[in-house]
Amino acid sequence: MQANHISLTTAPARQRGCTLDDAPTRTYRLIRWLCRQISASWFREHGIVNEEWVPEEGGVLFAAWHPGSLIDPMLMLSLLPGQLTFAAKHTLFKIPVLGYIMKKAGAKPVYRKQDITPTNESGGANKKKAGAGNSALIDTLSEVLSDGGRCAIFPEGVSHLFSQPQKTKTGPARIMLQALKNSAENGTKPPSLVPVGLHYTDANRFRERALVTVHQPMNLPPLPGNEGAPAPTTELIDEFGDDIAGERAWVNSVTESLGVELERCSQGLETWEDRKLLWRARGLISVHRNRTTGRKTAPTYAEAVVGSRRARAAWLWLSKNEPAQAATLKTKVAAHAEKMENYQLKEHELYDRHKQPGAIDLIFSIFQIIWSWMWMLGLITWGALLGSWPPYRLSGPLAIRLSLKEKHALGTHKIALGFLLLPIWWFVLSFPVAFLLAAKTSPLWKLKLYGLLPLVQPYLTQINWVLLAFILMPLWPVAARLHLRLYRRSLKAIRTLKLWKLLRRDEIPWDELANEQIELATLLDNLGQKLVLPGDKEWTEPPTGIDDFSIVHLR
Repeated sequence: MQANHISLTTAPARQRGCTLDDAPTRTYRLIRWLCRQISASWFREHGIVNEEWVPEEGGVLFAAWHPGSLIDPMLMLSLLPGQLTFAAKHTLFKIPVLGYIMKKAGAKPVYRKQDITPTNESGGANKKKAGAGNSALIDTLSEVLSDGGRCAIFPEGVSHLFSQPQKTKTGPARIMLQALKNSAENGTKPPSLVPVGLHYTDANRFRERALVTVHQPMNLPPLPGNEGAPAPTTELIDEFGDDIAGERAWVNSVTESLGVELERCSQGLETWEDRKLLWRARGLISVHRNRTTGRKTAPTYAEAVVGSRRARAAWLWLSKNEPAQAATLKTKVAAHAEKMENYQLKEHELYDRHKQPGAIDLIFSIFQIIWSWMWMLGLITWGALLGSWPPYRLSGPLAIRLSLKEKHALGTHKIALGFLLLPIWWFVLSFPVAFLLAAKTSPLWKLKLYGLLPLVQPYLTQINWVLLAFILMPLWPVAARLHLRLYRRSLKAIRTLKLWKLLRRDEIPWDELANEQIELATLLDNLGQKLVLPGDKEWTEPPTGIDDFSIVHLR
């Protein structure tokens, strides 16, 4: 299921040689480091693939769909190489702390029509101000790009929960047009427009998975006035004149192509149910191929996303060329998925179920549980619970209430509230805890305590308790991170024990489900073998503005 040109990177992305990339500001480096720490805590797995498609020379405008509110720029800033200048809606700059951070990170405001209130007397003035602001934004970002810098933008103009990108705005095309003109005048390397895919198992839930996929730079048409440039329609010429009509035609052409690119790199489908079934079909094929090739390890999230691109291309091609067969396959996959969910089973649990897990696996799992909880019942978990549990529990309900009108921003509100509440809690908590541990008048030492604490009492009381409070402050997040690692290890071991018990349940029709799955997976795999799909040796990336399924063909 792996495609060519895959390079998963979970560490900070490699820096490249362009003007702004060589010397990011100190503030930007600090903000990027902070975003990486937040991403590493919020997601249990996150990375980037196809990073080598980012041009090493010239400016780059990254364009991505917007399914995760402020989580999207945080993830892009964490993983994409270079110093990025973001375009964000102007209302975010008015939020305390967040607005300050965005300004320091170099973000630029975008004035959207829906954010302007025209009902009062100043409505006209607000619209003029918004228009002037967006014109200034285009000038600013185009200058950054023509000077070899890197920018990021969300062409839809709004975050959402839809299963595919929404209508693409003309902003990115207008920025690129101006940047290309600047480069031609200055004799610098022309900038590139690079579509980016953002993939989440669930952006609004803690400890899910995320991936950034970089796609090849778009081939942009010649500039207006040159041979091969998009020809303006008669209506555009009549309305704007020859020169402006030519620019409008160029912008419309690039915007339309960018919309297709976003649809392709985000793997958009009409409904979330379709995306869910496509993911199940990918899982069926993946497990089937692992079994036939002898691979024992599960695919990474990066491999799964690349595999789903293949499945999507095959599905859309089949829907267009063999609609009856596509409908039959969809019905079969949906029926099998419903059975598996009813029995709380995953695809890989049906194959060779009597061979796994064995006695050694059970012993190792029990050891892992004992080892993890031995530490978790000590200072690590107590430190994590005391230092992080209260603000974590408080931020959840508050985030839900704040997201009633913006459900797509639930994850963002959770992170923002945690970012705000956790440091305050660590600061406030450290002083009473330090007093209890180190003050000679602490009531704690009047109790008859057992264990490690009485042994370290003589050493603790020699430390000034105020100083100890500042020492404790950075230890709370360290304890929380260690607790997450231990908890994940113990959870994996517990799942092994549950799987051992589950695979021996007599009420589950194992043979029927396994045979059905093998038949369905074989059918899907044979279909894929007949087609040239993304990642195959014969595959060539589609031209700009053409979706994958349009160039899928039979072998």
